[in-house]
Amino acid sequence: MSWEKVGKSLVGLLVVGACAAGLYTAFKEDPALEARLTYAYLTYPSQFSERISKANDLLRYERLHDRMSDISDGLLSHQQVDKLIDLAQEPYAQLFAKPFEAGLVDHRTGLLIELENTRDTPLKDVQIRLPAKGLVQIRDDAGNDIIPQTATSVVDIATLGAGEDCKVWVYFDSDYSQVRQGALSIRHADGVAQVRAYREFIGFPATVAKYSQVLVAALAALVLAVLGLGYSSLRRRST
Repeated sequence: MSWEKVGKSLVGLLVVGACAAGLYTAFKEDPALEARLTYAYLTYPSQFSERISKANDLLRYERLHDRMSDISDGLLSHQQVDKLIDLAQEPYAQLFAKPFEAGLVDHRTGLLIELENTRDTPLKDVQIRLPAKGLVQIRDDAGNDIIPQTATSVVDIATLGAGEDCKVWVYFDSDYSQVRQGALSIRHADGVAQVRAYREFIGFPATVAKYSQVLVAALAALVLAVLGLGYSSLRRRST
């Protein structure tokens, strides 16, 4: 086989590949449900944890009992003082009941799921399977919130209207890396969602991520240029 035939074969393969890519792009069906995932490691000011520690110290039984006994100057019985202590501690106990015994420290791995119905018909039985149990908040297109009180690993949305969006926040009591490595699936009655996951980068990786499309296009142009130069070189050698 001559060098000219080899060059023509390469060009033919490139043309066939370009045509196949064009046909795939033209005829592929857009997904009915698109999902954008954004993971984050949540933080809060140190002043918050300091205030919680101080409040916890001030509301200890021994401290409250001594202060109330001094204020009542012995006019209240032991049982009456205990009832007053229960009343004083009740709001704090309610605020930090399970699963918030340690404040927010146990739920600092966050996930935001943004769902979008790209079709003109409603989607039924939308289901999100999470990599671990988490506290969930669901907000529909009208801004209404659904806030289950217990942690769950499955989120069910009965209907997502035509062209509507939906946001789901999840706060995990799990390590950040373990949650990100876990399996997550999103589907509806007619199929699965197209999922895009986003991750925050800094420094040089952030620059590469920001201009990834430009870099891919430049790489493709470079490959085509090298193939063109190779073909030209083959033609010159064959003549």
